[in-house]
Amino acid sequence: MRGVRQIVEFSWASLNKYGEELCGDSVMIRSKPDSFVAVLSDGLGSGVKAHILSTLTSEIASRMFESGSSIEDVMQTLAETLPECSVRKLAYATFAVLTVSEGKEAHLVLFDSAPLILVRNGAIVNLPLEERMVGDRMIREVRFPLQQNDFMVLISDGYEHAGLGGIYRLGWRWPNIASSVQRFVQAGIVDTFKLTQALSNTCLKLYEDKPGDDATAICMKVRPAISATVLTGPPANKDLDDFAVKRFMSAPGEKIICGGSTAQMVARVLKEDLVVDWIPPAKRKKGSPRQKKGSPPMAFLKGVDLVTEGILTLGQAAEILRVSKTVYDLPKDDDASTRLARSLLRADDIHFIVGSAINPNQVADIIRGEPMRMVYIRELVQVLSRHDKYVEVEKV
Repeated sequence: MRGVRQIVEFSWASLNKYGEELCGDSVMIRSKPDSFVAVLSDGLGSGVKAHILSTLTSEIASRMFESGSSIEDVMQTLAETLPECSVRKLAYATFAVLTVSEGKEAHLVLFDSAPLILVRNGAIVNLPLEERMVGDRMIREVRFPLQQNDFMVLISDGYEHAGLGGIYRLGWRWPNIASSVQRFVQAGIVDTFKLTQALSNTCLKLYEDKPGDDATAICMKVRPAISATVLTGPPANKDLDDFAVKRFMSAPGEKIICGGSTAQMVARVLKEDLVVDWIPPAKRKKGSPRQKKGSPPMAFLKGVDLVTEGILTLGQAAEILRVSKTVYDLPKDDDASTRLARSLLRADDIHFIVGSAINPNQVADIIRGEPMRMVYIRELVQVLSRHDKYVEVEKV
C-alpha cells in the first residue's frame, strides 16, 4: 500500500453565455496518483465555433503536457490543428495550463489567459510570471512550490467581465475576484466544491442571471490524500485470517468491514466484541429513527470505523455512486450503503482487501468459481475510477 501523498483536489463549473446552448470554454483535467494537469481554454467568440476551438485546445494541451511535451511543441501542434475561423481568418483559443508533480511542484503556462489566483495562509500570493515568445505567440509561465492548504483558481475572461457597467464599472476584474476568493477561504470554505459554488453564484448575480460571456472557474486545493481500506470476505485459507486482519488494521485512514462473516473473523482475531446495531420493531422507542427499508443493520467493533453487511451493501453503494458526483449529491440517509458510499467518495486512496473464500450457501458462487462480492468490487472500482480515485484491490 502507498503512504500518505499530497494531492490537488479540484472542482469546476461553467456558465454559458446567455442564449447559447454550448459553452465556449472547455476544461480538461487529468488526475493521476503522481501527477495533475488542469487546462482551461476559451475559444474565439461564443457558441459552437468557440466550443470546438476550446475543446480541441484543451484536449491537445492536456495530453501533450501530461506526456511531458515542451511548450514549443504544444504551440506548434495547436497552430497546425485548430480550424480557422471563417470570419476573422484566425485559429485562436486562449489557454491556461497548470501541471503539478507529486502534489508539490507546479508549472503554470498562460496564453492570453488571466493569472492563477493563489491564496496561501489566507493571503493572496502574486506569482512572478515570466514572458517569452514561442513562435509568434507570447506566453507567460512560472514554476513554483506548493504548500498544504494552498487554494488555486483559474478563471476565463467571462469572470472578469461580470458586472460590467453595473456594480463594477469596468467589470469584476482579476484583483476583485482574487479578493473574493481570499474572503471565501477566510470565511471558512474548506473544499473546492463549495468555493466553486460561491464564485459561480456571485458571477451569475453580477451578470443579473444573464451572462454576457462564457464564464468558467476551476478551483483547486492542495491537501493530504484521504485513505480508506475496505475488508470484505474471509480468506479461502483460514490460516491467512491473522494476516488479513493485521493487514487491515495497520492500514492508514478509515477502516471499513463489509460482511458478517468478515466482521466475526476480525472480532475473533482481535478478541473484541462485535455488537450488532439492531433493535426489534416491538422494542423500538416511539419517535426513534426508522430503519431504512431494505437496508441491512450495521455493527460496532472497536478500532473499526464502519461495519456493514456484505453483498447487499456493496451493491447498493455502487448504485448510489453511479448517480452521485460529490458527497453533496448523496442521500441524507444514514443507512449502511449511504455511509459506505460517503466514505468512498470522501477518500482519494481506496484499498480493497478481498477474501477469496467461496460461500457454500451461495449457489452462484460455486457456479462462477469466485465470490459474488468480486462482481460488486469490480463495479465499485470502475465507478470510483471515474471519480478520479486511486483504487487498489488485494485478494487474500
